[in-house]
Amino acid sequence: MSVKRTIFDYCKNHRIRLFIIIIMLILVTILALIPAQILRIITDEGINEKKIQILLTYSIFYSIIYLVIGITTFIKDIIMLSVSQDITYDLRCNMMKHIHHMNYNSLINTDSGTLEAYFNNDVNSINELFTNGIVNIFTDLFKMIGIVITIFIYSWIFGFIVLGILPILVLFTSFVRKRMMRSQLKTKAYEGNVNKVLLENIENIEQIKIDKIEEYSKEKYSLILDGHFKAAQASNFYDAIFSPIMMIIKNLVVVSIIIISGFNHNIFGMSIGMIISAISLITDLFTPIEALGMEIQTIQKSLASVKRINEFFKISIDNKKNIDNIDNINITLNNVSFSYSDKIVIDNFNLRINEGDKIVFQGPSGAGKSTLMKLLMGIVKPTHGNVLIGNRDAYDLSDNVKANLFSIVYQDPFFSDGSIYDEISLKNKNISRKMVRDALNKVGLDYIKDIDIPLISNNYSSGELALFNIARVIVRNSKILFLDEMNSKIDPVTSKQIIELINEIAKDKTVISINHYGSILDNARIINVNKS
Repeated sequence: MSVKRTIFDYCKNHRIRLFIIIIMLILVTILALIPAQILRIITDEGINEKKIQILLTYSIFYSIIYLVIGITTFIKDIIMLSVSQDITYDLRCNMMKHIHHMNYNSLINTDSGTLEAYFNNDVNSINELFTNGIVNIFTDLFKMIGIVITIFIYSWIFGFIVLGILPILVLFTSFVRKRMMRSQLKTKAYEGNVNKVLLENIENIEQIKIDKIEEYSKEKYSLILDGHFKAAQASNFYDAIFSPIMMIIKNLVVVSIIIISGFNHNIFGMSIGMIISAISLITDLFTPIEALGMEIQTIQKSLASVKRINEFFKISIDNKKNIDNIDNINITLNNVSFSYSDKIVIDNFNLRINEGDKIVFQGPSGAGKSTLMKLLMGIVKPTHGNVLIGNRDAYDLSDNVKANLFSIVYQDPFFSDGSIYDEISLKNKNISRKMVRDALNKVGLDYIKDIDIPLISNNYSSGELALFNIARVIVRNSKILFLDEMNSKIDPVTSKQIIELINEIAKDKTVISINHYGSILDNARIINVNKS
């Protein structure tokens, strides 16, 4: 997937809307050339020949044309706003799908600030590509071409003069474009770092206050902001000088026409009406050129974002076989090794886990207990060897199989402030409200009567949040249950109560645990994990 593919798919599925946009662009371009022609007629036939009827008629027509231009532009902008929203919606959906398919190593190596910048800053910049960028720049270019052709019709001499000025404008525009592009890429890179540091400060605000390191955090954030400011200022500088220089050139051209025509209005072979019309066209010619300054900045900003998002789509994804069936749930680890870059975490590990076994991994920090759990769940692929569930590779199992097969009680359970029913059922339509209520009663949360209120984490203790997490496990009724140090932040008494609850609900299940109290699991088998 890529940004280009997302846009192509949208255009393919919305051909009529695309056709309407093209028609509107043509109309706006043609209509923009008419007012200058009306001025010529008003001057030559209405004012010079003193024909009041012509003067009044064309004056009214002149006003109506601008009204039609306004209405046409309004319709075009409304359609483009809808198109840009649809495309950015599709793009974000495709990006989220890509995240879901990213392999574990790629995911953990991409920080949250950078991901946030992709989804917000970069996608919003691409949105501007359609609302204020590429369509407007095409409209302005078509206007410029029409104006130059009209001026040539008036006077070949005047046409070549205007044509001689355009290369200067093109070169200057190209000069600005290249430097804007470099500045925008730097700005985008800094935006990810700004978001990252901000999120770090928010997530660790308690620790920052306890350790009294507010000044250190402020200095780190200020350093990143300073780099972002300098990169943005470079882009703003080129944007700031573009319009004034264009305005100066425009005024010099207009003043030159007036002075030369004042001495000899026949020098260009044009009537007074044509000269006035030509001045109007020159003004109309420079107006889109001046607008190109903002549009170029928007386009360069958007192209920088397109480049970044395309790089995001190139991040490695899982290449799975998506196996949809297994013959049994016995687990075998055959000569399994795993490394993060050059760091060996698991080395030639062998283990057989039969259906219904209760396994407890123990060992020092960094020994690879959590990595073993990820290997068993098929989140990561072994560097060497294989992890089999039945006779199928755990890594190649489809997401549906894994969702039905595994449940996990996390050390830090994730809740997104949805209703209690939604958080426990995870919006699985097969899980009824009665099942959720029964699960809450079973884990000792029977005092909760309303399951439609939000489950706000800050309103509950660590022990209660662990019980909510266990309720999730109960309603899913998975065959393999993982305990990921889920009692490390809970007092010993509550931890033992939770283990007793696990013993009750997991009598016929396979349980794989990493925790300090795992040894009190019924019939637990202790597996010491130690790289040395």
